[in-house]
Amino acid sequence: MNYEITVKGVVQGVGFRPFVYRLARKMGLSGDVRNSGGIVRIRLTDTDEETAKKFVSRLRTDKPGEAVISSADIKPAEQENGAAGFFIISSDDIREDELPDIPADIGVCTKCISEMRELSNRRYAYPYISCAACGPRFSIIERLPYDRDNTTMSEYEMCSRCMSDYNDAGNPYARRHFAQTISCNSCGPQVILRTDEGRELTGGFAVGKACEILRYGGILAIKGTGGYQFACLPDDTYAVLKLRDIKGREKKPFALLFPTIASIREVAEVSKAEEQLLRSQARPIVLLEAHLRDKALKFVCGDSMSIGAMLPHTGLHAILSSTLGPMVLTSGNISGEPLSYRDEDFFRHEFEGIEGVLYYKRDILVPLDDSVARITDGKKQILRYARGYVPGKLVLDKSLKKPLIAFGGDLKASFAVAKGKGIVLSQYIGDMESYACQENFKASLEREIRLYGFRPEAVVCDKHPGYISARLAGEFAKKHKIPVIGVYHHHAHIASVMAEHGLTHTIGIAMDGTGYGRDGRIWGGEVFYVMGPNSDRRSHIGYFRLIGGDEAARDAGKDLKCLMHAAGFEIDDEIVAAAIDEHINTFETSSAGRLFDITAAALGLRSYNTYEAECATALENAARSALKKGLTMYALPVTGDPHELIYYLIKAKQRGIDVRELAIGFHKALASWVVKQCEDIRDDNADNNVCLSGGCFANQVLTDMCRDGLTAKGFHVYMNERIPLNDQGIAAGQAYILALQ
Repeated sequence: MNYEITVKGVVQGVGFRPFVYRLARKMGLSGDVRNSGGIVRIRLTDTDEETAKKFVSRLRTDKPGEAVISSADIKPAEQENGAAGFFIISSDDIREDELPDIPADIGVCTKCISEMRELSNRRYAYPYISCAACGPRFSIIERLPYDRDNTTMSEYEMCSRCMSDYNDAGNPYARRHFAQTISCNSCGPQVILRTDEGRELTGGFAVGKACEILRYGGILAIKGTGGYQFACLPDDTYAVLKLRDIKGREKKPFALLFPTIASIREVAEVSKAEEQLLRSQARPIVLLEAHLRDKALKFVCGDSMSIGAMLPHTGLHAILSSTLGPMVLTSGNISGEPLSYRDEDFFRHEFEGIEGVLYYKRDILVPLDDSVARITDGKKQILRYARGYVPGKLVLDKSLKKPLIAFGGDLKASFAVAKGKGIVLSQYIGDMESYACQENFKASLEREIRLYGFRPEAVVCDKHPGYISARLAGEFAKKHKIPVIGVYHHHAHIASVMAEHGLTHTIGIAMDGTGYGRDGRIWGGEVFYVMGPNSDRRSHIGYFRLIGGDEAARDAGKDLKCLMHAAGFEIDDEIVAAAIDEHINTFETSSAGRLFDITAAALGLRSYNTYEAECATALENAARSALKKGLTMYALPVTGDPHELIYYLIKAKQRGIDVRELAIGFHKALASWVVKQCEDIRDDNADNNVCLSGGCFANQVLTDMCRDGLTAKGFHVYMNERIPLNDQGIAAGQAYILALQ
């Protein structure tokens, strides 16, 4: 009998065909394997059913570590006379109804790094070394199936020795058999250093000069897998401050690239789960608790109590960090602008103060920032979804009625394509107020539509009438003559958690800075009961009135005056008082994010956000400090009324209560209020599910208190894990709401 096996999942770009080939040869089977669209098809000839089933079982148990098999279906095939033996044959582009799984970029593996360090190895010091188990994938794919000719590696013809490695079918342990990105110093992309004087160096001379630039206090631009980055050494205060000046990033913490786990442990606590996350194929930035804060790190990490640490994701990064030690590594763009990933665009900028650009000429097809993740409650939680994770597919229990595109929101913009039982969230793109971000958004969307062979029949967007993403959704829908469906912001937050955990009903707590509500006000501290595609707002943080629009998200000091005046305090600003009393250029909000900012200002911790959540982070740090030192928590009233809460907090501070005790008291009061709201809804609906989402839950103290308090009351608490809890996850939630209809 002949059998055909269809394998779906992440089975391209992960060494799956060579694995199938070796397994079939080992079991003495004849047939062939090929990439087909985004899946793998296997044909077994002249075998029996029991052997075929055993083969499928071995596919699942012995698969490469990077592969993910979502299904492996076997069925009898037509009898054909084929040659004895097993072969890897040419790919085809036959598409299935479901969205295919496209491989994400994979960080350089330990075996490649070892080879790169062996003087006798012909890939010694080759900075773009890769194999079947690692290297660029999504960032270089032009079309499916994933074959070299369909990537930007197609312009690099393999040398005879690489071709021999590629065809090394006889070696069962060959790591580059059918590896599509295979290359070496002779035939692959070459490292080039362009200095600020206009000179160009290549190979070892380029890397050596780049190390010299960094060692002597210079700023270096590096082209990584997903775009350009800026680097300097962290113990050179002048270099760090110069880098801040180049980026226009006065205080926001920088991430650090480390050569080894041991070097990370010198400055931060690293648990077993955090080590696994650092070493994972995505190589994200991992937020760790700092235990060594010297003067140099003060300028790198600011006032953060965490360190954003990562390990090298390319051979080049491994060479640089092993030579120089830890390095500051940040996206190669001005703050507020999108990541630069095209050579011509980056060089057009002419960043003043950059002393060298270390790059290669292979094209990057999509901008991919470094992903950011952390471990919370023992689980991985992705905070920025980008390189190494994109374009992972979220598989649903229920199929969507029609294929669609969700346009997400304006902050931390991303989109999602959804079809059948799959939702694919795009990479982090940036804030849509930037025209360049809008162009990147549109280009990335067009690329994914081409890659997936996708024809949407509907568009989903945020209900906010002023959102740029909603305008783009309308323009797209008009062009393609398809309907636009609006979804409210905070409902989408809760739905993003439901999508991950396969929930159809839940109590939902959404806390963030801003989102358009059903009553036309700005929401941000919301309590819902969600049943299927419908949400019912049961409670919320009480409305308070603030002055201005976007500036209210930055000027916490002015926000404090607004709330103090409304709470009955005398303030020394007649203009603010008159504006609040007469409702001049003001708006009402239930925003938890603004309440955190106001509390930070009231306690004298921060009064202005020079970057997102600066004030809220200062408040969290004060609370964490109180917990670490075992300080007594000051009990504030458990209330959703911000006027009452701020009144008692200010009165306590005036009496000399330690601001750290008040910081922890504020977190506890808000968390206790959340628990009380959930208990009230459970009394009405007998539902123990609770989903927590929104940017405020990036605050670990608030998250822990809410989760612990709810768990103690018998609730099942769910949070975002794969999908970011901030506004980047909005698009996935929008798509899931339609899946529930």
